[in-house]
Amino acid sequence: MTAPADAGGKTIYSQGVGSSDPPEEGGEGGEAGGGATVTERPERASTESPETVASRPRSSSDSPDTVASMPSLTTGTGWGVTSGEATVADAFGHTPGPAVEPGPAPVPATATQTGISARAVRTVGGASLSLATAAEALHHEEVRRTRQFIALGWLISLAGIGAVPLVDAPWWMDIAFVAALVWGIVMSFYFHQRFKDPSKFSGQQMLVLGIFAVINAHVAIAYFGVFSAASMITVLGIHFIARSEAARAVWYLFLTCVTCYLAVTGVLIAGVVPDPGVFASDDPLSRTTLIAGAVFVTGNYCLAYYTGRSMRKASLTSISGLQQQTRLAAQRKALMDELRADLERALRVGGPGRHTDQVHGSFKLGNVLGRGAMGEVYEAHHVTTNEPAAVKLLRRELLADPTHVARFLREAKASGALASPFVVRVFDAAAETSTTPYLAMERLHGQTLAELLRRDARLPPAKVVEMVRHAGAGVDAAAAAGIVHRDLKPQNLMLARAPGGGEQWKILDFGVATLVDDTGTLTQGGIVGTPSYMAPEQAQGKRVDARADVYALAAVAYRCLTGRHPFTAPDTPALLYAVVHRMPMRPTALGTFDPDLDRWVALALAKEPDDRIPTGVELADTLTIALEGGFDPKLRKRADALIKRHGWGDA
Repeated sequence: MTAPADAGGKTIYSQGVGSSDPPEEGGEGGEAGGGATVTERPERASTESPETVASRPRSSSDSPDTVASMPSLTTGTGWGVTSGEATVADAFGHTPGPAVEPGPAPVPATATQTGISARAVRTVGGASLSLATAAEALHHEEVRRTRQFIALGWLISLAGIGAVPLVDAPWWMDIAFVAALVWGIVMSFYFHQRFKDPSKFSGQQMLVLGIFAVINAHVAIAYFGVFSAASMITVLGIHFIARSEAARAVWYLFLTCVTCYLAVTGVLIAGVVPDPGVFASDDPLSRTTLIAGAVFVTGNYCLAYYTGRSMRKASLTSISGLQQQTRLAAQRKALMDELRADLERALRVGGPGRHTDQVHGSFKLGNVLGRGAMGEVYEAHHVTTNEPAAVKLLRRELLADPTHVARFLREAKASGALASPFVVRVFDAAAETSTTPYLAMERLHGQTLAELLRRDARLPPAKVVEMVRHAGAGVDAAAAAGIVHRDLKPQNLMLARAPGGGEQWKILDFGVATLVDDTGTLTQGGIVGTPSYMAPEQAQGKRVDARADVYALAAVAYRCLTGRHPFTAPDTPALLYAVVHRMPMRPTALGTFDPDLDRWVALALAKEPDDRIPTGVELADTLTIALEGGFDPKLRKRADALIKRHGWGDA
């Protein structure tokens, strides 16, 4: 099977995402991401993709599914969304085929829909949290419940102190009881403030707090009566503590409660001292009655422990099941979006075109392989050598637009400057003064990564390593030539059959690349790239270097390994915000991987370029080691520091 090489996703113009404030709720429907390509110049329409967002009013030539007036995250500039056709390929195989990276299609909206949506992030005690697993979800819920339980303990303690003047107890018991409660309030206040930061909540801290609570509870039991209702406070406390994630600490606290209670009742049963409690029975009780009471209360302790642990287990099972179903649904949705985009593209290619049988340069054109917003790609062959090729022509209606012509020539200049087996070769290009700009490239036979991912949501790790190694070498070759691709994504990576046999990956479509001698006239004031694979500095409209391409390649590898896009959001502004300020979900929460792969992702997708893996070759080498669990200790230390600083995204 053959496939187009640069079939585009969606192209979107933007002003950048420099703000630290999250987008507001209430944006347009649909989910941004996948194959959406963000392109430069907010005042121009796209040249390479089916969906263009530009700050221009809708005209009669716009697609009917135009979305208008979406505000910028930083400037308030209105955006419009104009549908176009799928981007065509720079290199094709024999049969035209879909090559659109999975990405949900946008939902049409009206000009009044100007809100911006973002994923909600759980906040506990003032700290922003992203939950990735069922255990983490219960952990943060436990922090919240613990602080609430501490506050409830204060109320109970104050009520107990207030009851002292109303009961008839020896003065030394009153002093001991009040002192214990005051001491408990002071100590628990320390933990209440400490647990404002959920990262400081641990099993050890829980054990220390629990010991204080057990001592106070049994002082209260001795004060009111060993067989009084005061023991029910301890029953409630055991049930609460039993739902904790720290199983060993919970077990120790449970044994401490039982031991303390049996020690107090043992003294009474042995007849060493009478029950001193203010609610103790004035009638003498037989030893058998005392033993029965002790067994009853101890049984309640055991029941509270059992129900608490059982409820935690049931909660973990339910949350894990829900998260698993959510992930499966997301993968199915991605596959459906791919199929929908492929169907739309299949309807737009094939058959003769207006340039069929014409000669451009040294190449005679055949049937159309693909059509897009910027141009058409024809199968072709050299008139002298009969060597097959793919020739890309700028659309006739765009010839009068200097921006589109300049962008087309940019691709020719960037691609022609590279000599790498992992980058599509350019045979010939029209002169800058030509009335019909064209680009003649090698014709590739194989499948794009987008097609492979459409068939299988995930690729085997060995295949991903091979892709990163080949594409990484291409990225490094481009960097050496002073070129930044700026739009690496699955539909711009093709697994092509090599002339001597075997397969190798090729980087396609340099239509939005930046050159070392670029004056910036095509990108001034805007951003370019595909949101789900775009580096944070790119999303902010900053100048980028080769590290942005290395980041994008790592994001593609994440998609191949986990079956998920690194970032998803309801709309493009929220997606760009996530790229700048959030981290993706950690790989080990999505599959069976070594924890070193989490560390690799933390480094490869770091927010700051200086924190990242710098080259494509190093990206492939470290990925190989991470999948085997053999990360260098220095790299682990760097990655762990980044993980602690940024955390992970949610499901």
